[in-house]
Amino acid sequence: MNTRFLETLVVLSRLKSFRETAQVLHTTQAAASQRISALEDELGVFLVDRSNRTLTLTPVGEQVVRQAERMLALERELKLSTQPNAPPAGRVRIGVIETVVHTWLTPLIHGLARRFPAVDPDITVEPARNLRERFRQHKLDLLIQNDPVEQAAGSMELEVTPLSRFPIRWIARPDVWPAQDVLTVEDLEHIPVLTYVRTSSPHAHVRALFAGREAEPRICSFPSVQSIVQLVKEGFGVAAIPPIFVQRAIEAGDLKLCEGPALPPLVVTVTRPRESSPAVMAVDTIIREVVASYCKAAGLPWVIDLQAEPEPA
Repeated sequence: MNTRFLETLVVLSRLKSFRETAQVLHTTQAAASQRISALEDELGVFLVDRSNRTLTLTPVGEQVVRQAERMLALERELKLSTQPNAPPAGRVRIGVIETVVHTWLTPLIHGLARRFPAVDPDITVEPARNLRERFRQHKLDLLIQNDPVEQAAGSMELEVTPLSRFPIRWIARPDVWPAQDVLTVEDLEHIPVLTYVRTSSPHAHVRALFAGREAEPRICSFPSVQSIVQLVKEGFGVAAIPPIFVQRAIEAGDLKLCEGPALPPLVVTVTRPRESSPAVMAVDTIIREVVASYCKAAGLPWVIDLQAEPEPA
């Protein structure tokens, strides 16, 4: 039995699309369809229900998928057992939010190049919600972002590790908010508020401050952290972002931290399938080391290393 056919069925069961399955497996849609047909012919059963517009598996197809996943796992174990000392190698698709780009992504790339030169990191930078969808569709091997990852019923088990916690504070140019008073929600109703994209949890937390109020706040959403930083430096409103992005400007007095309504911190986690390839495991190891080193160098109150925090009793 051709294991490529089994792999195609497993991926198809998750993506529910021949087109996307072909993209993930780097083949054509026709080839992916032919593999499923060949597997059906070999087993003498229908695996895919083709009577509906929405692709679904037959009950027998669902059963075959579970068996196929076990067979593919055994195949991976067999290959690894023949080369137990081989260094990790291959492409690893890593999804990261922009917060990572502006903090510890560069040390991660350098660390990988030094320790695991045969591992090829393929980086995708998008908002957290987009990355979670890509991960769900098995288009990413590692997910580094800041929102909870839902475990779908019947899907592979995930390993989720909290890495770091960035406080989110109110930041403005001194002439935009010269007063020493604490910023109130009423004040924020009259000042543009700059923060993350609408689909992000930081944006939701900012908007929740104005729930039930008559005045409509002016919340400006940006997918780019650099855009927020540039605008707040130019005096356009108050930013709700991690201060580490503008640490030098704060220390120089060009920007200031404003006391105001408390906002939840940005907690960054790394997520991967519990059963991952050696290359993915290698990247996961370097991520943890790089984050620990970065947090130690940055220090409090800019960022907190969650790996170093004692576990609750």
